[in-house]
Amino acid sequence: MSNFTKINDLPKYDLYAELNTMIREDKLYWNKDNQICLNTILGQEDNFTIGTGSLQYDWDLGRVQDADGNEIRIVNEKQSILQENDFTVMCSQFKNTKFEEIYKELSNKYTLGRVRLMRSKSKTCLSWHTDKSIRLHYPLKTQEGCLMIIEDEVMHLTKDTWWMTNTTGKHTAVNASREDRIHLVAVILA
Repeated sequence: MSNFTKINDLPKYDLYAELNTMIREDKLYWNKDNQICLNTILGQEDNFTIGTGSLQYDWDLGRVQDADGNEIRIVNEKQSILQENDFTVMCSQFKNTKFEEIYKELSNKYTLGRVRLMRSKSKTCLSWHTDKSIRLHYPLKTQEGCLMIIEDEVMHLTKDTWWMTNTTGKHTAVNASREDRIHLVAVILA
């Protein structure tokens, strides 16, 4: 069974141009996690960063050095843990955009958790990890050398194509190219 399924019944959008316009107009920025969240929690409608990074772990607080000066990461759980189903409100920055259209389209078809724009910088790789639920990917910008690996399957997810990915298995994403890779990634709860 494949961990990657192409989804053909969702519309295609040119989101890359709109994203660049929003960044150029200072409506959005990439945070330290290289993510932007389209949805947020009630009462935080202007906060497109609250849903970025791990909901469970605070990776920054767990950095220490060993006797040789090498950095060691210790996993620290966050004190207040938000859940995927807490993200029910569209961020105000995305109102009246193609991103809002997509969010509504996806919400009509799926029960969503966080919906994020995720940037992988050139020559980077994510840790080998598992997620609690599957993810829907829509590559806005990708090129040769951008790969997703789930268990023993390797796939290049093509631009402007919807992909359901079974990220409950061990997986990573690799950007071995010389340019950034950007995906819209939606957590699918049901």
